Amino acid sequence: MKYITAIGDHEFIIDINDAEHITIDGQQLDIDFQGIPGTQLYSLIVNGESYEVAIDPTDDLYHVMLKSALYEVKVEDERTRRLTGLIGRPGEAVGEILIKAPMPGIIVSVQVAEGQAIAKGDIVVVLESMKMQNEFKSPKDGQVSSVRVGIGDKVDQNEIMITIS
Repeated sequence: MKYITAIGDHEFIIDINDAEHITIDGQQLDIDFQGIPGTQLYSLIVNGESYEVAIDPTDDLYHVMLKSALYEVKVEDERTRRLTGLIGRPGEAVGEILIKAPMPGIIVSVQVAEGQAIAKGDIVVVLESMKMQNEFKSPKDGQVSSVRVGIGDKVDQNEIMITIS
C-alpha cells in the first residue's frame, strides 16, 4: 500500500512492502514497528537503529515526537489522493479550531489573548514536554475565542489549550 506523507511543505512517498520492509522515496528500509500497549509510544527499529516514537493521531494529522522533535504529519493513501485530485483540494481550515496538547506537559508561553485577531502560522502557545519546547501555530486566520491555559499550567494529553474561530 502506498501513502503520501507530508511534513510541512515536504512530501514523502511511502510504500509498505510487507511487515518488515518499507520504501521511502525509492529507498528500501528494514523496519520493526511495535506499539507499547496502553500508551501512544512505539518502538521503531530502522535498519538496526532503535528509536522511541510517540504518536498522537488527531482528526486530520498525526503529532509525532521523534528524537526530541515534534512533527505534524499528514498522511493520505494513494487512492484518497487520486480522488481528492479529481474533486479538488479542500480549502483552508474553517469553523472552530481546537488547539489540543498532543502530550502531557507544562505551558511555558501563551502568545495570544481572548478576542485577539491572528493570522495563519502565528504561534499561539508553547508547551514543554519531555524537556522540549513545542510551538503550536494557528492553522488559519481568525480570532482567539478562548484561552484555557496560562503560563505554568500543567496540561494532560488532548486537553484543549486554545480555541480559534
